[in-house]
Amino acid sequence: MLGSADNLLQRLVATTLLTLAIWLTPGAATAAQSAKMDPAPTACVYAKESEVADLFSSWNLALASLDPAKVTAMYWPDAVLLPTVSNVPRKNAAAIKDYFVHFLQRFPRGEITERTIHLGCNTAMDVGLYVFSVMDANGRASSVAARYTFVYTQKNGVWKIQHHHSSAMPETTSPASPSHAAEPSEHAHDAPPPSPRQEAPAVSAEATPRPASAASKAPAQIRLASASRTANSWLSPEQRRKVGRDTVGLKVCATGRSTARTFEVSAPSPFAEANEAALSWARAARWTVSGEPEPQESVCAQVVVRFTDAGL
Repeated sequence: MLGSADNLLQRLVATTLLTLAIWLTPGAATAAQSAKMDPAPTACVYAKESEVADLFSSWNLALASLDPAKVTAMYWPDAVLLPTVSNVPRKNAAAIKDYFVHFLQRFPRGEITERTIHLGCNTAMDVGLYVFSVMDANGRASSVAARYTFVYTQKNGVWKIQHHHSSAMPETTSPASPSHAAEPSEHAHDAPPPSPRQEAPAVSAEATPRPASAASKAPAQIRLASASRTANSWLSPEQRRKVGRDTVGLKVCATGRSTARTFEVSAPSPFAEANEAALSWARAARWTVSGEPEPQESVCAQVVVRFTDAGL
């Protein structure tokens, strides 16, 4: 018993002396404390340019849903949104949602005409020009050329908007163009008052640019050229009542300048009838490819098909 106690005492003394030696070594205490306090470094994740382009497409589809909660979910809770003609920076989810509650009443959609993408560690920046279109209560549309900046950050494998800035182009192309600097308000939005002269398009589309394209070149795009029927015409009156004003997101693609097109549902409606009607409408429509795509380049667009319950 006595021998066991002596051995235990010796081990305790040795452990104490070793601990004192470590803490008395210059810098050892600081290093030990730092190791405990500093979290492990976060591994860098780099997005692909095509993935960054898809983030804008997803944001555009969220706009088409006309659901402020879906749009707000694209932003981090501490994101900053700087709207075009509002004096109020939106610095949290509640303020961002408040902005889109009012903005979505104008059926907005964006189409990128020029972009530059920069990639970094857990960060991506999409900067360029887009045309933003809105619709009034009578179904008539207007558009404005604007410049934009999206800064995305990655957290736990998820990419969301950390900063979003949008502003109308400072140089107007027509004397009749409305002023976007006048009358800022709490609920001012990213587009001018709608013009009564233009018919509203049936869909909104945003094309994915070539990843390797120069910033000064317009991206290759696939666009709707014409449609002989509306999406609603592919539904029976009973189905139209069921579907109401729902939307369906489609991905339309072409390879180079081939006349072949592929169609798939990217943001489905909960109603199977709406998804099938949207695909039927897209297959019957005529699509054109603009720009200078490479022969084997895949040119795609995210298209939002809106159904209406008018006349029911």
